[in-house]
Amino acid sequence: MELSVCCLGTGRGATAVWEGEPSSAVALLFDGRPVLLVDVGFGVVRACRHWLGTVPDTILVTHNHSDHAAELPVVLPLAAAAGRRPRVIAAPAVVERLQRHRLHELRSTGRPLADFCELVAADGPVTLADGLTITLLRARHSEPSCGFMLWDGDRPLLAYGGDSAFSTAYYARLFEAPTVILDARATGNAEHAGFGAVAAYIAAYPDTVVRITGYGTRAQAPAGLAAFAPGDRLSLGAEP
Repeated sequence: MELSVCCLGTGRGATAVWEGEPSSAVALLFDGRPVLLVDVGFGVVRACRHWLGTVPDTILVTHNHSDHAAELPVVLPLAAAAGRRPRVIAAPAVVERLQRHRLHELRSTGRPLADFCELVAADGPVTLADGLTITLLRARHSEPSCGFMLWDGDRPLLAYGGDSAFSTAYYARLFEAPTVILDARATGNAEHAGFGAVAAYIAAYPDTVVRITGYGTRAQAPAGLAAFAPGDRLSLGAEP
């Protein structure tokens, strides 16, 4: 089975609203088939349909900020109308926020949330397919936010940092994987890593494949780092 990850967007909080480019998101593909959408912020569904032709039935929401979850209450009723019931994966604290805030508008339908999705509060490994699992990792952000590790059995394949401030402890866990996707922007702060800190850290990992997302528009991409750009696909190799 050939595994790959496709970049759908790299937008920061206001990128989609002000610049028209989609919020940061990726999709995981097995043999070219999209099986996992990671985040569903502004413009992501349209980007997903553009690059992949469909929206996967499993969605991982890293946190409840609008640039990562805004389109969720729209996607779910549309899927239900088409006879689908997506699986939505998030950390327990994120699930609580999605239920209380992000998905509150679905109450107007008079139907229970369970009609629209299977909401998974992931506090352990979650199976995707064929022995592949994901585990969530707590990131450093202003509210509960997670990255994740993709595993083939006990072998890490991919780490996705999600929105997070720079943290050597967090990065040490991410860099157990041979391929790492990190959120970063020109100037770091308490919620996001900066290009400089990331560049200094990854210099110690020359054999690790690293891509940067969450930097904003194409014009804001890092000059000295390998930026992930919408439409890019990164092979994770074949499952043995």
